[in-house]
Amino acid sequence: MSKITETRLTLAALIYGIEIDLKNNIKKNIIPFYENLAFFKNPELEKKVIERFEKENPGVLYIENLDEVIEFMDFYDTFTVLNQNKEFLTKEASVYLKSIINNLTDITPIRNRVMHTRPLLGGDFSHTYDFVSSLRKTDPIDWSVTIETREKIDRDPSYVLTLKFPSTHFENDQSNISHNLPVPDFDETGFIGRQQDVEALTKLILSNRVVSVLGDGGIGKTALALKVAYDIVDMNESCPFELIIWTSAKTTMLTTKGIEEIHTAITDYSGLIAEISISIGGENKLNEILEYLAYFNTLIVIDNLETIQTEEVRNFIRNAQTKCHILITSRIGLGELEYPRKLNGLSESESAKLIREIARIRNSETLLRLPQKTLVEISSKLYFNPLAIKWFVSTVETGIPPHEVINNKENLLEFCLTNVYEKLSSGAISILKTIRASRKKVTNAEIIYLSNLDPLDTRKHLIELFKTTLISRQIEDGSNYEQVTYFISDFAKDFLSKKYPIEQEYIKNHIKKSKELNTGISQIKKVQKYNIFALNALVYENQNQMISAKFLQEALIFSKNGDFESALQKVKEAKNIDPNYFEVYRVGAFIKATQGDLLSADEDYKLGLEIAPNNLRLLYYYAQFLMFKLEDINSALFYAKNVYNQQPNHPYTAFLIARCWNYSQEFNKAIQVIKNLKENVELDSKNLRIANTELISNYAESGKSELTIQTDIDNGINHFKKAFKIFDECANDKLIDYKMAKNFSTTVLSFIKLLPVVKISEYKEFIKELIRKNETYINLNVQLKEKIISLYQDKFSDNDLNNLIKNYEGNEKLIGNVIKPKNNKNNYVFIETPNERIFAHRYDFIDITTWTEWKNVVNGQMVSFELGENRGGKCAKSVKIIA
Repeated sequence: MSKITETRLTLAALIYGIEIDLKNNIKKNIIPFYENLAFFKNPELEKKVIERFEKENPGVLYIENLDEVIEFMDFYDTFTVLNQNKEFLTKEASVYLKSIINNLTDITPIRNRVMHTRPLLGGDFSHTYDFVSSLRKTDPIDWSVTIETREKIDRDPSYVLTLKFPSTHFENDQSNISHNLPVPDFDETGFIGRQQDVEALTKLILSNRVVSVLGDGGIGKTALALKVAYDIVDMNESCPFELIIWTSAKTTMLTTKGIEEIHTAITDYSGLIAEISISIGGENKLNEILEYLAYFNTLIVIDNLETIQTEEVRNFIRNAQTKCHILITSRIGLGELEYPRKLNGLSESESAKLIREIARIRNSETLLRLPQKTLVEISSKLYFNPLAIKWFVSTVETGIPPHEVINNKENLLEFCLTNVYEKLSSGAISILKTIRASRKKVTNAEIIYLSNLDPLDTRKHLIELFKTTLISRQIEDGSNYEQVTYFISDFAKDFLSKKYPIEQEYIKNHIKKSKELNTGISQIKKVQKYNIFALNALVYENQNQMISAKFLQEALIFSKNGDFESALQKVKEAKNIDPNYFEVYRVGAFIKATQGDLLSADEDYKLGLEIAPNNLRLLYYYAQFLMFKLEDINSALFYAKNVYNQQPNHPYTAFLIARCWNYSQEFNKAIQVIKNLKENVELDSKNLRIANTELISNYAESGKSELTIQTDIDNGINHFKKAFKIFDECANDKLIDYKMAKNFSTTVLSFIKLLPVVKISEYKEFIKELIRKNETYINLNVQLKEKIISLYQDKFSDNDLNNLIKNYEGNEKLIGNVIKPKNNKNNYVFIETPNERIFAHRYDFIDITTWTEWKNVVNGQMVSFELGENRGGKCAKSVKIIA
C-alpha cells in the first residue's frame, strides 16, 4: 500500500464507496424477496460468486448468508443486477439508474486499473470525481457511503492515507507472468494519449529482439515503456513472456528548483547486472544470468540507457538479445543492435488535456480558467513535452508568472539535451549544421549533396546523430518509393540556436546549392511519370540512389552535347554514391555505346543485370544495344522476350520484340505481336502510328521474302496489299507521320520492283491508282518519289505519272504530327517530330479560318511547317495540314 500514490488511493476510496452503496442497495431492495441468488438471472455469475464466497468461508452455507455473498460480486455486476431487477426499485430509482448506467460502465475499467495496480489513463480521476461530485443525498438511490467519503476527502485530502481496504478490494495480480514493474509515476494525471505508440511498441517488442524508445528527456519514454509492459502482462495466456525485469538508470530529475540527482539509480554496468541478478534471485554473475534467460522467456526493460551506455553494456545487450527480448528507453540509441521507435511530443489536444488534469487535481484556478487556445500556445512553447508541461505547472504554482517560466527554459533544455551534443564527432556536427541550414525536412540524398561529404561518411554520421534525439526522421507519404526525411527536433533547435549559431555566409551558399538539387530532382520525377522506358527516366529506391540519379541526369546532358569525358565522370560520381544502383550501369553503358566503346558498354550492361536481373528498363536497353549496336539478333531476342513477358501489353515491349522478330525474318510472329497489342491496348495516336508502321514494314518484308524466292507469289502479293490497306486506313483516320509515309513509299517501290512479269498486266492499274491516291505522302520524300515514278515507267512502259513529278513543290518544310492538349478550348497545339515537340498557335495554321475548323483538327494529324520564334522561344509557323 505504501507505494500507491495519493491519486490512486483517492480513486480507490471513491470507487469503493460507490461499490459499497450499490451492494447495500441490492441488500436493501432485492435480497429480502429472495431465498437464493436467482435474482442474478445469470447461472455463470451465481457460480462464480458462490465459489469466491466458499473459498473465503469454507464450510459456511452461502444460502444462509446472502448479504455476505453479495460482497463477492464484481463492480460491474452490482449495477447490472440492480438494473435487471428494476421491479424492486421505486419508479424514480429505476429511471435514475438508467440515466447513470453509462457513467457506471465507464468507471468499471477505471476501477480495474486502480485495483490491479495498472497504469491509470488520462481522465480517470476527473471522470470519477465528476461523477461522485454529482451525487446527492436526495437521489433515489442511497449514496451515503460515497458522499461521506467525498466530503472527508474534500475537507482533508490526506484522509485517504488512513484508509484500509478489504483484501478483496485490491486484488492480487491474476497474471501468471512474474514481474517487478514499478507503480507508474504518472498516476497524478493518468496516461494521456499515445494510443498509436502503445500499439506500435507492443508489436515491435513481440516481434523484435531489441527495441528502443528514443526521445528527448521528459518526452514520456519511461511512461510509454511502463504502460506497454503492463499491457503485455495483462495479455495473460497469450503473453509470450514468463518474466519481465524492469531496471532504471535514470540519474537526474527536473524540479522547480532545477536539475536534481537520483541517488538510487543504476550508474554503471555492474549496477545493471546486479539489478537483473536480484530480479532472478541469482548471484551477481553474467553467465548465470544468460543461462537463466536461455530457460525462461524473458523481457528485460532498461530505462534511461544513455546514462550507462558503455561498451560493456552494449556487449551484454548483444549477448542477451540472442536469449531474450530487450526494451530500452534512451536519448541515445544503440544503432545496429536495435529496432528504434522515436517518440515525439503530445498532440495539441493531449497537451491541453494534461495541463487541465494537473490543474484540476491541484485545484489551480488560474490554469483552469485559461481557454483551450492559450493552453495550446503554452504547450507549443514547451515543445508538447509532458515533463516540460508538468514542470511549467509546478513552477507557476510557486508564484512565478507564466511568461517568466516560458522565457527561462535553460534548466529544461539542459536536462533534455545534457551530454548529447558534446559527444558528437566533427562529421556529425557538420551534418547537423547542414540540416539546420536547410530550414526544412531533408532526405539522406540531399544531405549527401549539400554537405559535400563522402556518402559512406554521411551514412555513418547520420546513424550517429539518429542515435541521439537531436534529429528526427519521418517517412513521407504519397511517393512511389519510401522516402525518409530528417529534421531537427524542437528542443534541439532552441538549444543549438542559443549555443551554436550558424554563420550567415554558410546559409546563403547552402540555399544556392539546395535550389540546384531540387530543380534536378523535379525534372527526373517528371520524366518518370511521362515514359518508363525513356532514357532519362531514372528510377531510385532510396535517398542515395536519388542523388546518384541527379548525377546521371547531368551525365546524359553532357553526353547529348558530345562531352563524353564529363559524362562518364558524372557516372563515376554516381557509382561512388551507390555502386549497387543498377541505373549507374545502364546510363554508363548507353554513353559508352554512343561513344563507340561497345565492349565496355556490354560489360556495364551485364554488371547492371547482375544487380537487377529482372529490371524491365535495363533489359529493354540491353536488348536494343545487342540488336542495333552489336547486331547479335539471337541474344537480343532472348532479352526482348524477357521484357515482353513482363509487360506484353506495353507498346515499347511489343515494338522491341516485333523488331527482333523482323530482324530474325520471323515476320508472322512480329505481325501477331503488333496485332495483339492493337487488340488489347487502347493506344494513343503516336503509338498507334508506330504500331501501324511496324505492321506495314513486316507485311512488306514478308511479301519481299515470298516474291524474292517466288515460292508463293500470290501470298507475297497479298502481304503487300495488307500493308497498303493498313496505310489506307491510317490515311482515313489521319494517323500518318513522316516515318510511316516514308515506309509506305519504300513498300510501294519494293512491290513494283519485285512484282513478277506474269502479274504486270494484272496490277498495273492497281499500282497507278495507289501512287495517285497517295501522291501527297509520296511527295514528302523527293528521292523516293523519283525512284517510284522512274521504276513504274520502266516496269509498265507507262508515262502517265510524269505529271506527278512536275507538280512537286519541293520538300523544304518540316513534317510532324499534331498533339492536342486535353482541354479542347485551347488556341494552341504541339507538333511532334522525331526529335522534339514544338509549340504551334491556331493562327499559324494556313488552312484554318474558323473555330469549327480548328475543333475538327484531329489528334495525330500530319502537318508540314516552318520553324519560327515567339516570346516563348521556338515555335511552328506556316502550318499546313497534309491530307
